[in-house]
Amino acid sequence: MNASLRLARGPRLLLCLLALTLASACASQPPPVVVRKPSAPRLATADRQTKKLTDLMTSVGLNWLLLIKPQEVLQLPWLAEPLGRILRDDRLTLLARATGIDLRTATTLALARYEGEVTAFAIRHPQDQLSIERKFRERLTRSPTRRVEGHQLVHASGLLGRRKLAFAAIGRDVALFQYGGDLARGPARLATLYARGKLVSIPRALQDRSVKLAAAQLSPAPLTLILRGPFEDKMARGARGLLGAALAVGLTLRPTKDEGFILDLVLLGDYSSEDNPNAAADLLLHAWQDLQKSALGSLLGLRTARAVTHRQDQALHLRARLDAVSLIDGLAAATVDDVDQIMK
Repeated sequence: MNASLRLARGPRLLLCLLALTLASACASQPPPVVVRKPSAPRLATADRQTKKLTDLMTSVGLNWLLLIKPQEVLQLPWLAEPLGRILRDDRLTLLARATGIDLRTATTLALARYEGEVTAFAIRHPQDQLSIERKFRERLTRSPTRRVEGHQLVHASGLLGRRKLAFAAIGRDVALFQYGGDLARGPARLATLYARGKLVSIPRALQDRSVKLAAAQLSPAPLTLILRGPFEDKMARGARGLLGAALAVGLTLRPTKDEGFILDLVLLGDYSSEDNPNAAADLLLHAWQDLQKSALGSLLGLRTARAVTHRQDQALHLRARLDAVSLIDGLAAATVDDVDQIMK
């Protein structure tokens, strides 16, 4: 065998020996067992919960707060026809088409008015949050913004013409709309911070002292209205001057079994008098009678509504039974044009 042949076979022989060595090594030793640690099960993140809508609404600059439980009223068959004058299906359908929210399926509503003509409207609903947010952003004409604040927590804002609008989606079932005010630090932005457990030192709507005390004087009802004092100018002269001494005013409406409403009214303040303990309560009754004789009282069917008043601790109380149909018919006559504008 010549030298050139040996040189040619040399590299091949080395490759063969290397292959045989590797093969024998693999045959003599079992392949390594790869032990994979089981990955921890991925836990689904729980939905963000909001116990009360008022937990999302600030007391800073609050003028009044309206709380409504629509299902407790809509389920009453004897109210269907009179309510239909205000809450017509075509209006509610148009509203649902524009906002993504059907008020007929809402469980709770909260409406707050703040200084500077700022309004915040919160609603608990069963609709799709993303669809509601999308419809809100579609209405904006300028300066749209969107920020994810956390799990199931979105803040959006912008302008509709010159009007400032803001929106907060909280969890799967709560939406809050803001009309007017500061878009970066207004009620919608504060709602997302409250939802995250921030702003502990800033009282929420029902944590304000006077609002809380007024609410404590009232029983749960489908409709609750609380106005925070002190009241000034024309408001202070209301109710024959009694509002001038009021820290807050609370009002509830509750349906009765005999197809009526019970109105409970409370004026929170120091109305004590050593000369005549009942003087302030009598004055409140006279103020109610003034309302009955007014054009508004006639429109709302209050002329025949009997009321009783009394003073208890630091509050004046008035209770009256109202005719539900007359009241709602009057509200329909007074607000039908405004409702049409709202729906638009």
